[in-house]
Amino acid sequence: MEAKTLKAEPRTAQGSGAARRLRRAGKIPAVIYGHHEPEVITIDAREFGDQFKTVSESTIIHIEVDGKGFDVLIKDYQSDILTGRILHLDFFEIERGKKLRTNVHVHHTGNPVGVREGGVLSMPTRDLEIECLPKDIPEEILVDISGLNIGDALHVSDITPPPGVTILSNEDQVLALVEHQRVEVEPEEEEEVEEGALEGEEAESEESEESRSEE
Repeated sequence: MEAKTLKAEPRTAQGSGAARRLRRAGKIPAVIYGHHEPEVITIDAREFGDQFKTVSESTIIHIEVDGKGFDVLIKDYQSDILTGRILHLDFFEIERGKKLRTNVHVHHTGNPVGVREGGVLSMPTRDLEIECLPKDIPEEILVDISGLNIGDALHVSDITPPPGVTILSNEDQVLALVEHQRVEVEPEEEEEVEEGALEGEEAESEESEESRSEE
């Protein structure tokens, strides 16, 4: 995967007040950690937004700070709940030629047979943990679900990872499932069922009393 490049500046002032001032100035407070002392930096918010429409742990980023270069992955971030604006970034420095672990998004493709027949698609797993060399990190893992019928499920064990990639997520983990559509019982039908159950209980009670009387 080709790395994207970001320019960064060293950050001297720290604390919540300094961070707020940086954000007002269009900067994102950030830190690089991994194989050395943490580098406390700032990233231009507009430049970051132009290059990264979504935040992904599987994208290699080359950050340049005062003539030094760091190859990193985004390991954590904070965002504003209302606006989605990125408030803080944590970068983890990677080593070329050394395997690493990260999470990769699962992209489902195809329209399942079961959905066309009235089933409901559930996709409980959106990301997979993988291990590979930095150069082999896929942007996403494609999973074809077009062949799923009603009642079918696709598990981690059913997919083939890209070359050089080992999937670490549990092989029994469900990636996609086509279920029967739930039929809601109308209120009147529910009342009829309840009344029928009560009548059955009363009849059983009467029979039991008659049996005791005969004894």
